[in-house]
Amino acid sequence: MRARVAGVLVAALLAGAACGGGEDGGGDGPRAVVVAENADRPAQKVVFRGAERVEVQGLDAAAARRVNDAFRAPLEWAATWAAATLLPEQKAECGDRSSEIRGKVRFGLKGELVSAATAIEMAPCFEGEGGLPTVPVTVDTKTGRALTPEDVLAAKTLTAPGLAQLWQRLDGPRGDWADCELEPLRRADLFPGRRDGDPADSPAPAGLLLAPGGLELIWSTTGTDCNNFTFKAPYAKVKDLLNPSLYGRLAASGATGT
Repeated sequence: MRARVAGVLVAALLAGAACGGGEDGGGDGPRAVVVAENADRPAQKVVFRGAERVEVQGLDAAAARRVNDAFRAPLEWAATWAAATLLPEQKAECGDRSSEIRGKVRFGLKGELVSAATAIEMAPCFEGEGGLPTVPVTVDTKTGRALTPEDVLAAKTLTAPGLAQLWQRLDGPRGDWADCELEPLRRADLFPGRRDGDPADSPAPAGLLLAPGGLELIWSTTGTDCNNFTFKAPYAKVKDLLNPSLYGRLAASGATGT
């Protein structure tokens, strides 16, 4: 059952003017907005309650479908995950009730490139905790496709030495990371997949957000401990580690500050 859109919550900025536009450009170009979804998914024992996601309007039908499916994907994943991990005894405890899924959007760039992170929350219908991740997504409104890690980072960065370099240039809660005894970044961390015997694929633990102030690496996973860290660096600081094509677009838009 497709979720019902409750309405536009936040008018976003012009999505056709520049990679990192910071003012409302108006006009007839594509624009990114936040919408809230409220829908029952009885087969999955979940219900969306004001679950925010990004919608890009003003694109042709095919591009709009690809782009908006990419922004919808974190919520769709959450519903699939909730159903796949629901134990028989938990389902019995829920009875006729469903777990509630909510989402909160935080925008990064809003221009030709639209980047946003969706923080997903779940209130389980059973006694327990439902910690879900924050999932960043970036789309290119010119091509109508979501960016992959290869689109964001240079090929050399997606190696063990390259990721070590990236890590050293990021600022963030390193002490907390060390206390959690988390392992160094791996290439696989930047891609979705099935991990640690999970019953379903999960979003990339290390997601990339293109923010106005620079690159953000958002480490976010299921669970409640050591599962949410954000590390940042100005674009100029990681210039040689970014995909040259992407950096060129960021620089041309003024997002790099140069």
